[in-house]
Amino acid sequence: PGSNNDYIHVAYGKDGSGNPYWVASPATDGCELAHHDDPTAAPWTGVNTDSDGSNISGRAFAIQWGNGVWIAVGGMNSKDIRRSTNGSTWDTIDLSSVSGITTTGIYALAQNGAGTWWFAQENKIWQSTQDGASGSWSLIHTLLNSSNADPGNIRALHFTNNTLVAGVDTNDAFVFAAAVSDLTDWSNETTLTSGGNAFDTQTQSAAYQGRVVCVGSNKKWTFDVDGKSITMDENNVQVAPDSTSHGNFKGISTDGSTWVAVCSTGDVFTSTNGGDSWTASHTNIGSKDFCDIAPDVYLPL
Repeated sequence: PGSNNDYIHVAYGKDGSGNPYWVASPATDGCELAHHDDPTAAPWTGVNTDSDGSNISGRAFAIQWGNGVWIAVGGMNSKDIRRSTNGSTWDTIDLSSVSGITTTGIYALAQNGAGTWWFAQENKIWQSTQDGASGSWSLIHTLLNSSNADPGNIRALHFTNNTLVAGVDTNDAFVFAAAVSDLTDWSNETTLTSGGNAFDTQTQSAAYQGRVVCVGSNKKWTFDVDGKSITMDENNVQVAPDSTSHGNFKGISTDGSTWVAVCSTGDVFTSTNGGDSWTASHTNIGSKDFCDIAPDVYLPL
């Protein structure tokens, strides 16, 4: 899409033949998605139209692959999302007739690796049990806080440890959780102190086997989930002794053994103990800001 355009998000999955593939979202209206089988090669191939030749509108804020399907969610002026079975050719899934859908952007996306998908818009969660196909989406829950009020916009969803985790973007930040066996029964909110930017986008949190780590500014929030149980470990703790000199943390990801967090200054931190301790491993890579990072593993973890 050009060297002056940032990439918002990057995801790993498979093409239509089962080979490794990468899909990303550039911050430009001229190229809503980009894809390649080799993440180190350039240029990636841009996607401007769907399989019917209609223009794709709305940047993608979250992308995932699971069970042979790619889903991309983002801007909702046209009330639709994108779906692909190969990462390169995309279909538009019209959601305009789905109950509760508005034009508010979608940032939160998750799936169980076996055909069930979820996305969140505002404080509501929709589900598809048919690999995100057209006509399969329905509203399953409206998230409320302990005062029975709207807690704010859900900006992150994670499926881990048979639990669906929802991160709400507010001045602090709230985390809710529910066992996927009953997504009508959610926990009360757990507050991430001073976590106002921990859930700006889904890229700032990651999960593995019930462990969730969030980053924002130069701070971290770590907790464990098991159904409705949320056990806070570290709440508003500096990532590392020198993390104040590395800019704002913009993304985090894990392959299950190593956690990697990236900064707006091009710096990289790594952890091998679930986010408890971190090492500054690289500095000012490419003299560019980081926006996201993804490992070559298949979600969920």
